[in-house]
Amino acid sequence: MPKTTIWALLSGFVACFTIALSSSGQVAVTTNPSPNVPTPESVLGHRPGDDFYLANYDESREYFHKLAASSNRVKLINVGKTTRGLDWEIAIISSPENLANLDKYKDISRKLADGRGLSAADAHELARQGKAIVHIDGGLHSSEVAGAQQSITLAYKLVSSQNGPEVDAILNNVILMLWPTLNPDGQNEIVGWYRKNLGTSFEVSPLPDLYQEYVGHDNNRDGYMNNMLESQDVTRTEIEWDPVIFYCHHQTAPFPTRIFVPPFVEPISGNIHPLMGRWLNVLGTDIAAYLDEHGMPGAVNRVGFDNWYPGFLDFTHIFRNSISFFTETALFRYATPRFYPVDEFPKDQLGLRTEVFYSSPWRGGWWRLRDAVNYMEGASMAVLDTAAKYHEELLYNRYQAAADNVSRFTKEPPYAYVVPLEQRDLPEAATLVQKLMINGIEVQQAAKPFHANGRDYAPGTWVVLMDQPFSPLVKELFESQHYPDLRETPNSPPRLPYDVTGWTLPMQMGVQVAPVLEPVTTAERTNLKKMEQFAAPVGTIEGNGGVFVLSRKSNASFKALNAILDVGGHVSFASADSETADGTETGAMIVSGFDRDKIKKLAGDNSLKMRAVASAPKEVVTVKKARVGLYRSWVANIDEGWTRWILENYGFAPVTLRNGEIQAGSLRERFDAIILPDAKPETIRTGFGPGSVPGVYTGGIGEVGTSALREFVQSGGTLITFNNASLFAIDDLGLPVKNILAGVKDEDFFCSGCLLRVEVQDSGASAVWGLPHDPIIMFERGPAFDTKDGFRGRILAAYPKEQSPLMSGYLLHPERIQGKAAAVEVQYGKGRVYLLGFRPQWRGQSHGTYKFFFNAIYESQGLSEPGPAKPEAPAAHAEAAAPKSPSATP
Repeated sequence: MPKTTIWALLSGFVACFTIALSSSGQVAVTTNPSPNVPTPESVLGHRPGDDFYLANYDESREYFHKLAASSNRVKLINVGKTTRGLDWEIAIISSPENLANLDKYKDISRKLADGRGLSAADAHELARQGKAIVHIDGGLHSSEVAGAQQSITLAYKLVSSQNGPEVDAILNNVILMLWPTLNPDGQNEIVGWYRKNLGTSFEVSPLPDLYQEYVGHDNNRDGYMNNMLESQDVTRTEIEWDPVIFYCHHQTAPFPTRIFVPPFVEPISGNIHPLMGRWLNVLGTDIAAYLDEHGMPGAVNRVGFDNWYPGFLDFTHIFRNSISFFTETALFRYATPRFYPVDEFPKDQLGLRTEVFYSSPWRGGWWRLRDAVNYMEGASMAVLDTAAKYHEELLYNRYQAAADNVSRFTKEPPYAYVVPLEQRDLPEAATLVQKLMINGIEVQQAAKPFHANGRDYAPGTWVVLMDQPFSPLVKELFESQHYPDLRETPNSPPRLPYDVTGWTLPMQMGVQVAPVLEPVTTAERTNLKKMEQFAAPVGTIEGNGGVFVLSRKSNASFKALNAILDVGGHVSFASADSETADGTETGAMIVSGFDRDKIKKLAGDNSLKMRAVASAPKEVVTVKKARVGLYRSWVANIDEGWTRWILENYGFAPVTLRNGEIQAGSLRERFDAIILPDAKPETIRTGFGPGSVPGVYTGGIGEVGTSALREFVQSGGTLITFNNASLFAIDDLGLPVKNILAGVKDEDFFCSGCLLRVEVQDSGASAVWGLPHDPIIMFERGPAFDTKDGFRGRILAAYPKEQSPLMSGYLLHPERIQGKAAAVEVQYGKGRVYLLGFRPQWRGQSHGTYKFFFNAIYESQGLSEPGPAKPEAPAAHAEAAAPKSPSATP
C-alpha cells in the first residue's frame, strides 16, 4: 500500500470539511455559456484551481488552441521563442468586430501613445473611436502558480459568456492581450516538479533549479535591460501594441492579507507622469472594491511594495505611459491547500481589526488554489471592467502624458543627452544605445560635428533628444537616484527600501553620458539623423604587420580573446606599457600567428579597434584558454545564473560544478579558476537540509568540498568569490581578512543596493588591468574588508577614506565603510583567492565591473607576483590575536 503523506491526509480532511470554512467568494459565474466553446475541464480533465492539480504550459496552450478554433472572439499570435525553445503564444480577446479591425485600433493606440502631430481635438476624436488595449498575464514567477491557471478560466469566461452585460461591455470596449504566462519554460518545469512529488513527503518542496533559465525570480528585474529573450519578447510586443494598461499577477501577499493591490508605499519615482500614477491608484481601489463586492475579503493597499526601482518587467512600461502594475495574491505552495487558524496570525493582526487600507480583514480558514484563482480572476475582471467604462478617458490621458513629456523637455533641461564616441569602452557605449532603442527610445546620430555644452562632438555621436513621448525612461535611467530618507518622526529609524535604490545605467556600464542643459537649436537638429535600427560601431585594424595589439579596456576584448584561443590562436599579455589603438596601457592583449581576415572579422563583430605591428613587445606573458568552473548549488541561485549567462556570452565556456563534483577533488587538474557566486556561507556549506527536498538534492559542499577547494588553491588555482560568498572563503579557508560589517545592525549601516565609487589601489596589478582608477560598483547587502596580521596579497580597490562613496541611491552611515577594502587578492599557497565584496555582474547590468572577474580568471596563469605580506603585530598584540590558520600561509 503506498505511503500516506500528511498532504494526502489533509486532502481527505478538506473533503470532509464544510464549505463555510473556505473562502466562499468568487467571481460571478459565466452567463449562459456557449455550448460550442470547450470548457477547461473537457480539455484538461480538471478545472483549473482544483486541489492538487496544475496545468502546464503545453496543456494550457492546447486549451487556447481549441478555444480559438471554437470562437471568433479570440485570436492567437506568436510573440517569439523562449530561452528553452518553446513557441510562445498569447491570446487576443475581444468582440468579433474589434478583432476584424485590429490594425485600425492598434494604429489609434500608436498615435495616441506617441502624441506628436495631434491636437487635443484630434486626440479626443481618436480616443472616442478607439478601444482600450489591456495587457493581463498569468505571472512571471512560476512557483506562484495561480496566475497561469486563472488565465485559462478568464479566457473561458470572456469567450463563452453570452448576453452578460459585464462581459459584453468588456468585449465591445476592450481588446485584451492575455498572456497565459510570462514564463512558459518555468510553468512546465514547476508543474513537472509538483507532479513528480505529489503524494509524497516532498509534495511542497522547493524546486532545486532556476525556473527561468539563468535568472529565475530576476526575470522581473530585467525590465529595462532586456537581457533575456523573454524580456525582449515582452518589450517588443508591448511597444507594437501600446496597451494602455499592463497588469501582472504575482502571488506573495503579506500574511494574513489575501491580496495586495495598489496604491503602493512611498517612495514613487518623480519621472512617472502624474496621470499614470493616479490611474494606477484608481485601478487598485477598483480591484479591492470589486473583490469585496463579490465576497472576497482581505485586500490590502500600501504595504511592503514601492514604486521606486524601474527595472521590474511589470513596471518599466509606466515610463512609456502605460499604467503598469502588479498585485500579490496569497499562496501556500503549488496546488496544495492549507488551513490557517487565526492564532497563527501576526500579533498585531490577531484582533482582526479593520484598517484604513485593510477594510475587510481575512478571518482565516482554508486557503486553496481555487481561492487564489478566484481572487485573481476577480482582479482581472475589475481591471477590464474599469477599462471598458473609462476607455475613452484612459486613451486620452495617455495622449496627454505623451504630449506633456514632449512639451516639458522643450522648456526645461535636460534637453538631450549626448553619448560621445570618446569612451573608455566604445562597444559598451553602443550597447547602452542599443538598450535604449529596444525600449522604444529614439536615438539620433550626428552627421556633422554636434555642438552642445560649449563643445563640438564628433560626427557619429549619439544624441537622445528629450522632446519625445517616452523620454522620462531616459531620465530615470541616466540621472543619479536620490532616495528619500523616510521616517515616521525625525528621531525614528528610517523605513528601509524594498529593492535597490540606485541603478544609474551609464555609471553601471562605465559609459560617459552628458546632459544637454541648453535647448538644441534648429540648426543642430538638422545635423542629426534618426537611427531607424541599431548599427554597432565599425571595428577596425590600424597599421600593417602580423601581430595585433588589442586594448584591454573593452569588455569585448575578452570575447575576442576567448574566440582566438578556442581556435588555437596565440595570445599573450603585455606586462609593460604598450601602444594600442586606444592609447598606451599595461596589460594589452597581443595576438600573433592569426590570419588577418579572421582577426578583421573578430574586430568587426565586436566593434573593436586593433593595431597591427611588426613584432610583439618584449615583456609578455603567454596565456592559454582559462578553464573555468562555476559552482551551482541545488539551492537555486540567481547570482549563479547571471554569472553563467555572462561567461557564456563572453566565450569563457564555464563548467557547472555541483556539490559532488567539488567533493570529488583533483580540481586543479581540470580548472584554472573556480567562481563561487553570491550566496550565504551556510548555503554553500550545507545547502538544503535533510527532508526538505529529495535526498539527491540535499546538502552543500561540506567539509570534504571545502578541503577540495583548499587543495585547489594551494596547488595554484584561483578561487573567485562574489559578495557574501567571500565570507565563506574567509571563514572556511582561514584567510587573514575580516568583514568589518559583521554583526552591524541595519540602523547602523544599510544598503539594499546602490552605486558606490571605489578607488583602485595599484593600477599596475594585473588583476585590475583595464579598469579606470575609480570604477563604480553595485553594492547590495555585502561585506567590506580589512586585513589581519599575516595577510599577504593586495587590496585591489577600496572605498574613499575622506568622503562618502555614494554615487546613486541610498546608503545609511557610509562612514562605516570609508577607507575599507571592497576587493582583495589573497595569496594562498601557490594560488590566490579573490574576495569581491559586491556583485561585479549585477543583474547583467554592471558592465563596468566585469573586468574584476574577467581579469581574475586569467590571473590564474601567474601574470603578476604575489602582493607583499602584512607585518606581524607586536608580540603583545599578537598574543591577543586569534590564531592564524596554517592553511593561510604561503
